[in-house]
Amino acid sequence: MINMKTIILVMVLAVGDVFATEPATVVAENAVEVKEAEGLRWFEEMIPTADGLKLYTFGNAPAPGVKCPIIVIRSPYVPEKRMDMLQFAREKKPLLDHGYAWVTQHCRGAGMSEGIFIPHVAEREDGLALLEYVRKLPWYNGEIYLEGGSYGASVHWAYLDTNPSDVKGAYLPFQDLNRYNIVYRNGFFKSGLAGGWICDMYGKKDPTLEQNHNAWFSQFPLADFSKRRWNRALPMLDNILTHPNRDDPFWKSELPGSGSETLNGLLKSTMPIFLSTAFYDIYTEGVFDMWHSIPVERRANCALLVGAYEHGSGVRKEFVGTKGEFKGGDGKPGVSMVEWFDAIRAAAKEGRPFEGLVNMPAATTSYYALWENVWITEPELLDGPRQVSFTLGEKNRAYTYDPKRPLPNFPGSGGLCFGGMQAQPEPDFRDDVVSFVLPPVTERLDVRGRMTAELTVESDCEDTCFYIRVSVDKGDGTWYLLRDDITSLSTAVRDGRLVKSGKQATITYRFPDHAFRLEPGDRLRVDVSSACSQFAPHSNVVGDQFTVREPKVAHNQVIASKSRLILSVK
Repeated sequence: MINMKTIILVMVLAVGDVFATEPATVVAENAVEVKEAEGLRWFEEMIPTADGLKLYTFGNAPAPGVKCPIIVIRSPYVPEKRMDMLQFAREKKPLLDHGYAWVTQHCRGAGMSEGIFIPHVAEREDGLALLEYVRKLPWYNGEIYLEGGSYGASVHWAYLDTNPSDVKGAYLPFQDLNRYNIVYRNGFFKSGLAGGWICDMYGKKDPTLEQNHNAWFSQFPLADFSKRRWNRALPMLDNILTHPNRDDPFWKSELPGSGSETLNGLLKSTMPIFLSTAFYDIYTEGVFDMWHSIPVERRANCALLVGAYEHGSGVRKEFVGTKGEFKGGDGKPGVSMVEWFDAIRAAAKEGRPFEGLVNMPAATTSYYALWENVWITEPELLDGPRQVSFTLGEKNRAYTYDPKRPLPNFPGSGGLCFGGMQAQPEPDFRDDVVSFVLPPVTERLDVRGRMTAELTVESDCEDTCFYIRVSVDKGDGTWYLLRDDITSLSTAVRDGRLVKSGKQATITYRFPDHAFRLEPGDRLRVDVSSACSQFAPHSNVVGDQFTVREPKVAHNQVIASKSRLILSVK
Protein backbone atom coordinates (compact mmCIF):
# COMPACT_ATOMS: atom_id res chain seq x y z
CA MET A 1 0.00 0.00 0.00
CA ILE A 2 1.27 3.45 -0.84
CA ASN A 3 2.04 5.75 2.08
CA MET A 4 -0.70 8.33 2.74
CA LYS A 5 1.87 11.10 2.43
CA THR A 6 2.37 10.10 -1.21
CA ILE A 7 0.22 11.95 -3.68
CA ILE A 8 -1.39 9.65 -6.20
CA LEU A 9 -2.29 11.14 -9.56
CA VAL A 10 -3.54 9.62 -12.78
CA MET A 11 -2.03 11.86 -15.39
CA VAL A 12 0.33 12.20 -18.33
CA LEU A 13 3.98 12.51 -17.37
CA ALA A 14 5.10 15.56 -19.38
CA VAL A 15 8.65 16.81 -18.86
CA GLY A 16 10.02 19.25 -21.40
CA ASP A 17 7.29 18.20 -23.91
CA VAL A 18 9.24 14.99 -24.55
CA PHE A 19 7.08 12.30 -23.02
CA ALA A 20 3.91 10.92 -24.53
CA THR A 21 0.87 9.48 -22.76
CA GLU A 22 1.19 6.05 -21.14
CA PRO A 23 -1.46 4.16 -19.17
CA ALA A 24 0.13 4.24 -15.72
CA THR A 25 -0.25 5.67 -12.27
CA VAL A 26 2.10 8.52 -11.43
CA VAL A 27 3.31 8.79 -7.86
CA ALA A 28 5.05 11.96 -6.68
CA GLU A 29 7.90 10.85 -4.42
CA ASN A 30 10.06 13.74 -3.25
CA ALA A 31 11.76 15.20 -6.35
CA VAL A 32 10.92 12.35 -8.75
CA GLU A 33 7.68 11.13 -10.29
CA VAL A 34 7.35 7.37 -10.33
CA LYS A 35 5.02 5.52 -12.67
CA GLU A 36 3.42 2.21 -11.77
CA ALA A 37 1.88 -0.55 -13.87
CA GLU A 38 1.68 -4.35 -13.58
CA GLY A 39 3.22 -4.05 -10.14
CA LEU A 40 6.34 -2.45 -11.63
CA ARG A 41 7.70 1.02 -10.91
CA TRP A 42 9.91 3.37 -12.93
CA PHE A 43 10.74 6.99 -13.58
CA GLU A 44 11.64 8.95 -16.72
CA GLU A 45 12.87 12.54 -16.63
CA MET A 46 14.79 15.23 -18.48
CA ILE A 47 17.48 16.35 -16.00
CA PRO A 48 18.87 19.88 -16.42
CA THR A 49 22.62 20.42 -16.71
CA ALA A 50 24.61 23.36 -15.35
CA ASP A 51 24.59 25.02 -18.77
CA GLY A 52 20.85 24.67 -19.28
CA LEU A 53 20.51 21.52 -21.42
CA LYS A 54 18.35 18.57 -20.40
CA LEU A 55 19.54 14.95 -20.44
CA TYR A 56 17.19 12.01 -20.82
CA THR A 57 17.41 9.88 -17.68
CA PHE A 58 15.32 6.91 -16.62
CA GLY A 59 15.39 3.94 -14.27
CA ASN A 60 13.38 1.49 -12.25
CA ALA A 61 12.33 1.85 -8.62
CA PRO A 62 11.74 -0.52 -5.72
CA ALA A 63 8.59 -0.62 -3.64
CA PRO A 64 7.75 2.58 -1.68
CA GLY A 65 9.95 2.97 1.37
CA VAL A 66 12.55 0.44 0.21
CA LYS A 67 16.15 1.62 -0.15
CA CYS A 68 18.72 -0.21 -2.25
CA PRO A 69 22.00 0.17 -4.14
CA ILE A 70 21.74 1.85 -7.54
CA ILE A 71 23.64 0.90 -10.69
CA VAL A 72 24.41 3.83 -13.00
CA ILE A 73 25.16 3.72 -16.71
CA ARG A 74 25.63 6.54 -19.24
CA SER A 75 25.86 5.91 -22.97
CA PRO A 76 25.87 7.65 -26.36
CA TYR A 77 24.97 4.40 -28.14
CA VAL A 78 21.24 4.94 -27.89
CA PRO A 79 18.36 5.49 -30.34
CA GLU A 80 16.65 8.85 -30.74
CA LYS A 81 13.43 7.66 -29.20
CA ARG A 82 11.97 7.17 -25.78
CA MET A 83 12.53 3.97 -23.93
CA ASP A 84 9.53 1.65 -23.67
CA MET A 85 9.51 2.06 -19.92
CA LEU A 86 7.10 -0.74 -19.11
CA GLN A 87 9.19 -3.19 -21.10
CA PHE A 88 12.33 -1.79 -19.47
CA ALA A 89 10.83 -2.36 -16.01
CA ARG A 90 9.93 -5.92 -16.95
CA GLU A 91 13.47 -6.64 -18.15
CA LYS A 92 15.04 -5.15 -15.03
CA LYS A 93 12.69 -6.87 -12.58
CA PRO A 94 15.06 -9.80 -11.87
CA LEU A 95 17.79 -7.29 -11.07
CA LEU A 96 15.48 -5.33 -8.79
CA ASP A 97 14.30 -8.54 -7.10
CA HIS A 98 17.96 -9.28 -6.45
CA GLY A 99 18.31 -5.93 -4.71
CA TYR A 100 19.58 -3.42 -7.30
CA ALA A 101 17.84 -0.45 -8.90
CA TRP A 102 19.06 0.90 -12.24
CA VAL A 103 19.57 4.38 -13.70
CA THR A 104 20.41 5.05 -17.35
CA GLN A 105 21.26 8.39 -18.95
CA HIS A 106 21.68 9.25 -22.62
CA CYS A 107 24.88 11.22 -23.01
CA ARG A 108 24.66 14.86 -23.99
CA GLY A 109 23.73 15.16 -27.65
CA ALA A 110 22.83 11.47 -28.02
CA GLY A 111 19.50 9.70 -28.09
CA MET A 112 16.80 11.75 -26.40
CA SER A 113 19.19 14.10 -24.60
CA GLU A 114 19.57 17.68 -25.73
CA GLY A 115 22.75 19.23 -27.05
CA ILE A 116 25.43 18.16 -29.53
CA PHE A 117 27.58 15.12 -28.91
CA ILE A 118 31.28 16.00 -28.83
CA PRO A 119 33.27 12.96 -27.74
CA HIS A 120 34.64 13.15 -24.19
CA VAL A 121 33.64 16.80 -23.76
CA ALA A 122 31.36 17.44 -20.72
CA GLU A 123 31.31 13.80 -19.58
CA ARG A 124 33.04 14.71 -16.31
CA GLU A 125 30.58 17.45 -15.41
CA ASP A 126 27.53 15.53 -16.62
CA GLY A 127 28.62 12.36 -14.83
CA LEU A 128 29.15 14.10 -11.50
CA ALA A 129 25.79 15.86 -11.89
CA LEU A 130 24.07 12.51 -12.46
CA LEU A 131 25.58 11.15 -9.26
CA GLU A 132 24.13 14.13 -7.39
CA TYR A 133 20.74 13.39 -8.93
CA VAL A 134 20.95 9.72 -7.93
CA ARG A 135 21.73 10.69 -4.35
CA LYS A 136 18.38 12.48 -4.16
CA LEU A 137 16.33 9.49 -5.26
CA PRO A 138 14.11 8.27 -2.39
CA TRP A 139 15.47 4.72 -2.65
CA TYR A 140 19.16 5.71 -2.58
CA ASN A 141 20.81 3.76 0.26
CA GLY A 142 24.28 5.30 0.13
CA GLU A 143 25.63 2.78 -2.41
CA ILE A 144 26.25 3.56 -6.09
CA TYR A 145 27.77 1.11 -8.57
CA LEU A 146 29.04 2.01 -12.04
CA GLU A 147 28.69 -0.03 -15.18
CA GLY A 148 29.80 0.61 -18.74
CA GLY A 149 32.12 -0.75 -21.40
CA SER A 150 34.23 1.02 -24.02
CA TYR A 151 33.03 4.65 -24.27
CA GLY A 152 30.48 3.77 -21.58
CA ALA A 153 33.46 3.18 -19.28
CA SER A 154 35.18 6.42 -20.35
CA VAL A 155 32.24 8.50 -19.14
CA HIS A 156 32.89 7.15 -15.64
CA TRP A 157 36.69 7.28 -15.83
CA ALA A 158 36.29 11.01 -16.59
CA TYR A 159 35.42 11.73 -12.94
CA LEU A 160 36.69 8.76 -10.95
CA ASP A 161 39.79 10.69 -9.88
CA THR A 162 37.39 12.44 -7.46
CA ASN A 163 36.92 9.04 -5.75
CA PRO A 164 33.26 9.51 -4.68
CA SER A 165 32.83 7.87 -1.29
CA ASP A 166 29.45 6.36 -2.12
CA VAL A 167 30.64 4.73 -5.36
CA LYS A 168 31.33 1.32 -3.89
CA GLY A 169 32.39 -0.53 -7.03
CA ALA A 170 32.69 -0.37 -10.79
CA TYR A 171 32.50 -2.78 -13.72
CA LEU A 172 34.36 -1.03 -16.55
CA PRO A 173 35.59 -3.39 -19.28
CA PHE A 174 37.27 -2.68 -22.62
CA GLN A 175 38.60 0.82 -22.27
CA ASP A 176 42.04 2.37 -22.06
CA LEU A 177 42.53 5.36 -19.79
CA ASN A 178 45.21 6.89 -22.01
CA ARG A 179 43.64 8.86 -24.87
CA TYR A 180 46.89 8.84 -26.84
CA ASN A 181 46.75 5.05 -27.03
CA ILE A 182 43.17 5.21 -28.24
CA VAL A 183 43.89 7.49 -31.18
CA TYR A 184 47.57 6.82 -32.01
CA ARG A 185 50.12 4.07 -32.44
CA ASN A 186 53.71 5.30 -32.45
CA GLY A 187 52.68 8.59 -34.05
CA PHE A 188 50.26 7.04 -36.56
CA PHE A 189 46.65 8.18 -36.30
CA LYS A 190 44.29 5.20 -35.99
CA SER A 191 42.02 6.20 -38.85
CA GLY A 192 40.20 2.86 -38.85
CA LEU A 193 39.45 3.05 -35.13
CA ALA A 194 39.38 6.57 -33.74
CA GLY A 195 38.89 8.22 -37.12
CA GLY A 196 35.88 6.21 -38.19
CA TRP A 197 34.33 6.41 -34.74
CA ILE A 198 34.67 10.19 -34.56
CA CYS A 199 33.16 10.59 -38.04
CA ASP A 200 30.19 8.47 -36.97
CA MET A 201 29.67 10.06 -33.57
CA TYR A 202 30.79 13.70 -33.69
CA GLY A 203 27.94 16.18 -33.79
CA LYS A 204 25.09 13.70 -33.56
CA LYS A 205 21.78 15.57 -33.82
CA ASP A 206 23.49 18.72 -35.12
CA PRO A 207 21.37 19.66 -38.18
CA THR A 208 23.99 22.16 -39.37
CA LEU A 209 26.80 19.61 -39.53
CA GLU A 210 27.03 18.10 -43.01
CA GLN A 211 29.74 15.60 -43.89
CA ASN A 212 31.62 15.08 -47.11
CA HIS A 213 32.00 11.31 -47.05
CA ASN A 214 34.56 11.44 -49.85
CA ALA A 215 37.03 13.05 -47.45
CA TRP A 216 39.16 10.55 -45.54
CA PHE A 217 42.31 10.39 -43.43
CA SER A 218 44.35 8.94 -46.30
CA GLN A 219 44.35 12.33 -48.02
CA PHE A 220 47.03 15.00 -47.56
CA PRO A 221 47.45 17.12 -45.53
CA LEU A 222 45.89 15.36 -42.56
CA ALA A 223 45.75 18.59 -40.56
CA ASP A 224 43.04 19.88 -42.94
CA PHE A 225 40.82 16.86 -42.50
CA SER A 226 38.12 18.58 -40.44
CA LYS A 227 37.63 21.31 -43.03
CA ARG A 228 37.50 18.76 -45.86
CA ARG A 229 35.02 16.55 -44.02
CA TRP A 230 32.77 19.09 -42.27
CA ASN A 231 33.78 22.39 -43.88
CA ARG A 232 34.66 23.72 -40.44
CA ALA A 233 37.31 23.35 -37.77
CA LEU A 234 36.56 20.84 -35.02
CA PRO A 235 38.84 21.74 -32.08
CA MET A 236 38.64 18.33 -30.39
CA LEU A 237 39.71 16.45 -33.53
CA ASP A 238 42.10 19.13 -34.80
CA ASN A 239 43.95 19.10 -31.48
CA ILE A 240 44.36 15.33 -31.73
CA LEU A 241 45.54 15.35 -35.33
CA THR A 242 48.23 17.95 -34.68
CA HIS A 243 49.75 16.24 -31.62
CA PRO A 244 51.13 12.85 -32.76
CA ASN A 245 53.93 12.73 -30.18
CA ARG A 246 53.11 10.73 -27.05
CA ASP A 247 55.32 13.03 -24.96
CA ASP A 248 53.67 16.25 -26.14
CA PRO A 249 52.37 18.31 -23.17
CA PHE A 250 49.02 18.45 -24.96
CA TRP A 251 48.13 14.98 -23.69
CA LYS A 252 48.23 16.21 -20.09
CA SER A 253 46.58 19.55 -20.82
CA GLU A 254 42.93 20.55 -20.43
CA LEU A 255 42.48 21.23 -24.14
CA PRO A 256 39.60 19.41 -25.87
CA GLY A 257 40.62 15.92 -26.98
CA SER A 258 43.60 15.47 -24.65
CA GLY A 259 41.93 12.96 -22.36
CA SER A 260 43.76 14.26 -19.32
CA GLU A 261 40.58 13.94 -17.25
CA THR A 262 40.75 10.13 -17.37
CA LEU A 263 44.46 9.58 -16.73
CA ASN A 264 44.22 9.35 -12.94
CA GLY A 265 40.87 7.64 -12.66
CA LEU A 266 42.32 4.28 -11.68
CA LEU A 267 45.22 5.58 -9.61
CA LYS A 268 43.24 8.03 -7.45
CA SER A 269 40.13 5.93 -6.94
CA THR A 270 39.92 3.29 -4.23
CA MET A 271 36.74 1.30 -4.93
CA PRO A 272 37.01 -2.24 -6.37
CA ILE A 273 37.06 -2.07 -10.18
CA PHE A 274 36.60 -4.92 -12.61
CA LEU A 275 38.76 -4.42 -15.71
CA SER A 276 38.68 -6.47 -18.86
CA THR A 277 40.18 -6.69 -22.30
CA ALA A 278 40.77 -9.42 -24.87
CA PHE A 279 43.83 -10.46 -26.82
CA TYR A 280 42.23 -8.98 -29.94
CA ASP A 281 40.54 -6.03 -28.29
CA ILE A 282 41.07 -2.58 -29.81
CA TYR A 283 42.61 -1.58 -26.46
CA THR A 284 44.60 -4.71 -25.57
CA GLU A 285 47.91 -2.98 -24.96
CA GLY A 286 46.43 -0.01 -23.12
CA VAL A 287 44.45 -2.08 -20.63
CA PHE A 288 47.48 -4.26 -19.92
CA ASP A 289 49.54 -1.10 -19.44
CA MET A 290 46.96 0.16 -16.94
CA TRP A 291 47.28 -3.03 -14.92
CA HIS A 292 51.07 -3.22 -15.10
CA SER A 293 51.50 0.43 -14.12
CA ILE A 294 49.29 0.75 -11.05
CA PRO A 295 50.82 -0.03 -7.64
CA VAL A 296 50.31 -3.50 -6.22
CA GLU A 297 48.27 -2.02 -3.38
CA ARG A 298 45.80 -0.53 -5.89
CA ARG A 299 45.42 -3.90 -7.58
CA ALA A 300 44.50 -5.42 -4.23
CA ASN A 301 40.76 -4.94 -4.74
CA CYS A 302 40.64 -4.96 -8.55
CA ALA A 303 40.88 -7.71 -11.15
CA LEU A 304 41.74 -7.98 -14.83
CA LEU A 305 40.04 -10.49 -17.12
CA VAL A 306 41.46 -11.15 -20.60
CA GLY A 307 39.30 -13.03 -23.08
CA ALA A 308 40.44 -14.75 -26.25
CA TYR A 309 38.65 -12.66 -28.79
CA GLU A 310 38.00 -9.02 -29.66
CA HIS A 311 36.30 -5.88 -28.32
CA GLY A 312 33.42 -6.85 -26.07
CA SER A 313 34.29 -10.52 -25.53
CA GLY A 314 35.09 -12.19 -22.25
CA VAL A 315 32.48 -10.75 -19.92
CA ARG A 316 28.86 -11.50 -19.24
CA LYS A 317 26.86 -8.43 -18.35
CA GLU A 318 23.36 -9.86 -18.08
CA PHE A 319 22.02 -10.77 -14.67
CA VAL A 320 22.75 -14.44 -14.02
CA GLY A 321 22.58 -14.77 -10.26
CA THR A 322 25.42 -15.23 -7.82
CA LYS A 323 27.14 -18.29 -9.27
CA GLY A 324 29.81 -17.68 -11.91
CA GLU A 325 32.14 -20.22 -13.38
CA PHE A 326 34.45 -20.50 -16.36
CA LYS A 327 32.73 -21.99 -19.37
CA GLY A 328 35.32 -24.28 -20.90
CA GLY A 329 37.17 -23.59 -24.13
CA ASP A 330 35.12 -20.84 -25.74
CA GLY A 331 37.02 -18.00 -24.12
CA LYS A 332 33.98 -16.59 -22.31
CA PRO A 333 34.12 -16.81 -18.51
CA GLY A 334 30.99 -16.39 -16.43
CA VAL A 335 31.83 -13.13 -14.72
CA SER A 336 28.83 -10.85 -14.56
CA MET A 337 28.39 -7.33 -13.31
CA VAL A 338 26.05 -8.47 -10.55
CA GLU A 339 28.43 -11.15 -9.31
CA TRP A 340 31.16 -8.53 -8.98
CA PHE A 341 28.89 -6.10 -7.12
CA ASP A 342 27.47 -8.84 -4.89
CA ALA A 343 30.98 -9.83 -3.80
CA ILE A 344 31.80 -6.21 -2.93
CA ARG A 345 28.63 -5.89 -0.85
CA ALA A 346 29.20 -9.22 0.90
CA ALA A 347 32.70 -8.21 1.94
CA ALA A 348 31.47 -4.87 3.28
CA LYS A 349 28.64 -6.53 5.20
CA GLU A 350 31.03 -9.02 6.76
CA GLY A 351 33.61 -6.35 7.55
CA ARG A 352 36.42 -8.03 5.63
CA PRO A 353 38.66 -6.95 2.74
CA PHE A 354 37.22 -7.51 -0.73
CA GLU A 355 38.74 -10.64 -2.28
CA GLY A 356 36.96 -10.82 -5.62
CA LEU A 357 35.16 -13.89 -6.90
CA VAL A 358 36.10 -17.54 -6.56
CA ASN A 359 36.83 -17.68 -10.29
CA MET A 360 38.10 -14.09 -10.50
CA PRO A 361 40.15 -13.31 -7.37
CA ALA A 362 41.10 -9.72 -6.68
CA ALA A 363 44.69 -8.66 -7.42
CA THR A 364 44.94 -11.15 -10.28
CA THR A 365 44.89 -11.37 -14.06
CA SER A 366 42.88 -14.23 -15.54
CA TYR A 367 43.57 -14.86 -19.21
CA TYR A 368 42.68 -17.45 -21.81
CA ALA A 369 45.69 -19.02 -23.55
CA LEU A 370 44.83 -19.64 -27.21
CA TRP A 371 45.32 -23.17 -28.55
CA GLU A 372 46.35 -24.24 -25.09
CA ASN A 373 42.64 -23.78 -24.30
CA VAL A 374 42.99 -23.10 -20.59
CA TRP A 375 42.27 -20.23 -18.24
CA ILE A 376 45.30 -19.11 -16.25
CA THR A 377 45.16 -16.89 -13.18
CA GLU A 378 48.23 -15.10 -11.82
CA PRO A 379 49.09 -11.62 -10.49
CA GLU A 380 49.92 -10.37 -13.99
CA LEU A 381 50.82 -11.69 -17.40
CA LEU A 382 54.59 -11.38 -17.63
CA ASP A 383 56.96 -12.04 -20.51
CA GLY A 384 58.10 -15.65 -20.62
CA PRO A 385 61.61 -16.19 -19.21
CA ARG A 386 62.99 -17.87 -22.34
CA GLN A 387 63.43 -16.27 -25.74
CA VAL A 388 63.14 -18.13 -29.04
CA SER A 389 64.29 -16.28 -32.14
CA PHE A 390 63.48 -16.80 -35.83
CA THR A 391 65.32 -14.97 -38.61
CA LEU A 392 63.33 -13.93 -41.65
CA GLY A 393 65.57 -15.91 -44.02
CA GLU A 394 68.33 -15.04 -46.48
CA LYS A 395 66.46 -13.35 -49.30
CA ASN A 396 66.17 -9.56 -49.08
CA ARG A 397 62.86 -8.15 -50.28
CA ALA A 398 62.24 -4.74 -51.83
CA TYR A 399 59.00 -2.90 -52.58
CA THR A 400 57.76 0.56 -53.54
CA TYR A 401 55.58 2.54 -51.17
CA ASP A 402 53.41 5.26 -52.72
CA PRO A 403 51.40 7.15 -50.03
CA LYS A 404 48.82 8.20 -52.64
CA ARG A 405 48.06 4.62 -53.65
CA PRO A 406 45.11 3.00 -51.85
CA LEU A 407 46.37 1.46 -48.62
CA PRO A 408 46.66 -2.33 -48.18
CA ASN A 409 43.59 -3.73 -46.49
CA PHE A 410 44.98 -6.35 -44.10
CA PRO A 411 42.08 -8.28 -42.51
CA GLY A 412 41.76 -7.82 -38.77
CA SER A 413 44.02 -6.23 -36.21
CA GLY A 414 46.33 -7.60 -33.55
CA GLY A 415 45.19 -5.69 -30.49
CA LEU A 416 45.51 -2.18 -31.97
CA CYS A 417 42.37 -1.51 -34.01
CA PHE A 418 39.08 -3.11 -35.04
CA GLY A 419 38.85 -6.50 -36.66
CA GLY A 420 40.33 -9.01 -34.24
CA MET A 421 41.90 -12.27 -35.38
CA GLN A 422 41.05 -12.96 -39.00
CA ALA A 423 42.28 -15.24 -41.76
CA GLN A 424 44.93 -13.56 -43.87
CA PRO A 425 45.34 -13.38 -47.66
CA GLU A 426 48.04 -15.39 -49.37
CA PRO A 427 51.67 -14.23 -48.93
CA ASP A 428 52.76 -11.30 -51.12
CA PHE A 429 49.12 -10.49 -51.90
CA ARG A 430 50.15 -7.03 -53.17
CA ASP A 431 53.31 -5.76 -54.79
CA ASP A 432 53.86 -3.34 -51.89
CA VAL A 433 53.63 -6.14 -49.30
CA VAL A 434 56.52 -8.58 -48.81
CA SER A 435 55.96 -11.83 -46.94
CA PHE A 436 58.45 -14.06 -45.12
CA VAL A 437 57.24 -17.59 -44.37
CA LEU A 438 59.39 -19.05 -41.60
CA PRO A 439 60.41 -22.73 -41.23
CA PRO A 440 58.04 -24.96 -39.23
CA VAL A 441 58.29 -24.78 -35.44
CA THR A 442 60.20 -27.75 -34.08
CA GLU A 443 59.05 -27.76 -30.44
CA ARG A 444 55.99 -26.90 -28.39
CA LEU A 445 56.15 -23.22 -27.39
CA ASP A 446 53.82 -21.56 -24.91
CA VAL A 447 54.19 -17.89 -25.75
CA ARG A 448 53.64 -15.41 -22.93
CA GLY A 449 53.62 -11.63 -22.80
CA ARG A 450 55.05 -9.37 -25.46
CA MET A 451 56.62 -10.71 -28.63
CA THR A 452 59.22 -8.48 -30.25
CA ALA A 453 60.62 -8.10 -33.74
CA GLU A 454 63.79 -6.54 -35.10
CA LEU A 455 63.45 -5.34 -38.66
CA THR A 456 66.58 -4.25 -40.54
CA VAL A 457 65.65 -2.01 -43.45
CA GLU A 458 66.92 0.38 -46.08
CA SER A 459 65.14 3.26 -47.83
CA ASP A 460 65.91 5.97 -50.34
CA CYS A 461 63.88 8.39 -48.20
CA GLU A 462 65.31 10.00 -45.07
CA ASP A 463 62.08 9.22 -43.26
CA THR A 464 59.54 6.52 -44.07
CA CYS A 465 57.60 3.90 -42.13
CA PHE A 466 57.33 0.13 -41.81
CA TYR A 467 54.22 -1.83 -40.91
CA ILE A 468 54.74 -5.40 -39.67
CA ARG A 469 52.25 -8.22 -39.19
CA VAL A 470 52.76 -11.70 -37.68
CA SER A 471 50.48 -14.62 -38.56
CA VAL A 472 50.38 -18.36 -37.86
CA ASP A 473 49.34 -21.44 -39.82
CA LYS A 474 48.24 -24.13 -37.37
CA GLY A 475 48.42 -26.86 -40.00
CA ASP A 476 45.25 -26.32 -42.04
CA GLY A 477 46.79 -23.97 -44.61
CA THR A 478 45.02 -20.89 -43.23
CA TRP A 479 47.03 -17.98 -41.89
CA TYR A 480 45.61 -16.39 -38.71
CA LEU A 481 46.68 -13.01 -37.42
CA LEU A 482 48.66 -12.87 -34.18
CA ARG A 483 49.99 -9.31 -33.91
CA ASP A 484 50.72 -6.17 -35.93
CA ASP A 485 52.53 -2.86 -35.40
CA ILE A 486 53.68 0.26 -37.22
CA THR A 487 56.30 2.96 -36.72
CA SER A 488 58.41 5.40 -38.71
CA LEU A 489 62.17 5.82 -38.76
CA SER A 490 61.91 9.17 -36.99
CA THR A 491 59.56 7.88 -34.30
CA ALA A 492 61.74 4.81 -33.70
CA VAL A 493 64.75 7.12 -33.23
CA ARG A 494 62.84 9.25 -30.75
CA ASP A 495 61.66 6.20 -28.80
CA GLY A 496 65.13 4.63 -28.70
CA ARG A 497 64.05 1.71 -30.89
CA LEU A 498 66.25 2.33 -33.90
CA VAL A 499 69.93 1.54 -34.47
CA LYS A 500 71.69 2.78 -37.62
CA SER A 501 74.58 1.07 -39.38
CA GLY A 502 75.56 2.81 -42.60
CA LYS A 503 72.54 2.90 -44.89
CA GLN A 504 70.72 0.30 -42.84
CA ALA A 505 68.50 0.84 -39.80
CA THR A 506 67.22 -1.77 -37.36
CA ILE A 507 63.81 -1.05 -35.81
CA THR A 508 62.60 -2.85 -32.67
CA TYR A 509 58.87 -3.54 -32.31
CA ARG A 510 57.12 -4.59 -29.10
CA PHE A 511 53.72 -6.11 -29.76
CA PRO A 512 50.77 -6.04 -27.32
CA ASP A 513 50.64 -8.84 -24.73
CA HIS A 514 49.49 -12.26 -25.85
CA ALA A 515 49.28 -15.88 -24.66
CA PHE A 516 49.11 -18.77 -27.12
CA ARG A 517 50.57 -22.19 -27.88
CA LEU A 518 52.59 -23.24 -30.92
CA GLU A 519 52.89 -26.92 -31.75
CA PRO A 520 55.65 -28.62 -33.77
CA GLY A 521 54.87 -28.10 -37.45
CA ASP A 522 53.11 -24.75 -36.99
CA ARG A 523 54.46 -22.04 -39.28
CA LEU A 524 54.89 -18.35 -38.62
CA ARG A 525 54.75 -15.64 -41.25
CA VAL A 526 55.88 -12.02 -41.17
CA ASP A 527 54.39 -9.50 -43.61
CA VAL A 528 56.06 -6.12 -44.07
CA SER A 529 54.63 -3.08 -45.79
CA SER A 530 54.72 0.66 -45.24
CA ALA A 531 51.00 1.19 -44.91
CA CYS A 532 47.79 -0.34 -43.63
CA SER A 533 44.23 0.90 -44.06
CA GLN A 534 43.85 1.06 -40.27
CA PHE A 535 46.33 3.96 -40.04
CA ALA A 536 46.80 7.32 -41.73
CA PRO A 537 49.61 7.03 -44.31
CA HIS A 538 53.14 8.31 -43.86
CA SER A 539 54.35 10.91 -46.36
CA ASN A 540 57.99 9.74 -46.61
CA VAL A 541 58.90 13.36 -45.87
CA VAL A 542 60.92 14.46 -42.85
CA GLY A 543 59.09 16.61 -40.32
CA ASP A 544 55.52 17.18 -39.18
CA GLN A 545 53.52 14.52 -41.02
CA PHE A 546 50.24 16.34 -40.54
CA THR A 547 51.17 19.40 -42.55
CA VAL A 548 52.76 17.62 -45.54
CA ARG A 549 50.87 18.38 -48.75
CA GLU A 550 53.04 16.54 -51.28
CA PRO A 551 54.28 13.10 -50.16
CA LYS A 552 57.18 11.26 -51.76
CA VAL A 553 57.41 7.75 -53.16
CA ALA A 554 59.77 5.50 -51.15
CA HIS A 555 61.75 2.48 -52.34
CA ASN A 556 62.18 0.32 -49.26
CA GLN A 557 63.96 -2.95 -48.60
CA VAL A 558 63.93 -5.52 -45.80
CA ILE A 559 67.29 -7.19 -45.01
CA ALA A 560 65.96 -10.62 -44.11
CA SER A 561 69.14 -12.15 -42.67
CA LYS A 562 69.41 -9.33 -40.13
CA SER A 563 65.72 -9.30 -39.21
CA ARG A 564 64.12 -11.60 -36.69
CA LEU A 565 61.00 -12.41 -34.71
CA ILE A 566 61.53 -13.06 -30.99
CA LEU A 567 59.04 -15.00 -28.83
CA SER A 568 58.99 -14.96 -25.04
CA VAL A 569 58.00 -18.43 -23.89
CA LYS A 570 57.51 -20.06 -20.53
